[in-house]
Amino acid sequence: MEIVLSFVIGFSIVGLLAFLFSLKTKGFFRILLNSLCGTLALVLLSLFRVDIVALNPLNALIVGILGAPGFIALWIISVF
Repeated sequence: MEIVLSFVIGFSIVGLLAFLFSLKTKGFFRILLNSLCGTLALVLLSLFRVDIVALNPLNALIVGILGAPGFIALWIISVF
């Protein structure tokens, strides 16, 4: 449950920042899609028991905010 809450908080922060910076609809959807892709990668790899990045609330929050680049950064940190 904490994982889902972390993803929701991350998406909410992204939405709030997009609103505050008055992004156009195209920019907002691009950022949202990026966050969804990172979340999907984290969840699918966790679902198939591939231990590239651990699924915990902090990683979920980072991927929820940063999206795919956040997932890649977490992967690089975990490798090195």
